[in-house]
Amino acid sequence: MKLKSVTNENIHEIIPEYIENNNITIKDIDTMIDAYMKMVKDNYLFLIDRDLLKDLLVEITYMYAPNDDANKDRVLYHLVGSDSDDEDNDDEDNDDEDNEDNDEIECVEMSKDD
Repeated sequence: MKLKSVTNENIHEIIPEYIENNNITIKDIDTMIDAYMKMVKDNYLFLIDRDLLKDLLVEITYMYAPNDDANKDRVLYHLVGSDSDDEDNDDEDNDDEDNEDNDEIECVEMSKDD
C-alpha cells in the first residue's frame, strides 16, 4: 500500500485537487467530512495536528460554499469562539460568587429572625 502524505505544506493543493478530480460537491461540513473520509480510504495520510486539520476543513468548506451562513458562522466560531467561551466562564464565575454572597445573606437573615 502506498500512502499519500497530506501535510501543512501541501494541504492547500492536495484537498482541492482531490475534490476536483473526484467531482465532489462541497456544500457544508458534512460533505467535507465525507470527502476527508474518502481521502483516508484512498490512502491519504493526514500528518497534521487534529485541531489544525479541523480548522482547515472548516475554512475549505467555507471557500467552496461561502453563501451558506452556517459555513460562515462555523469559521467565525473557530476564530472568536474561544474568546466568547472565556467571557461565558467569567460570567459563570461571577454568578457563583453572587450566589455565595446571597447564601450568606440568607443565613444571616434567618439567624436574625430566630
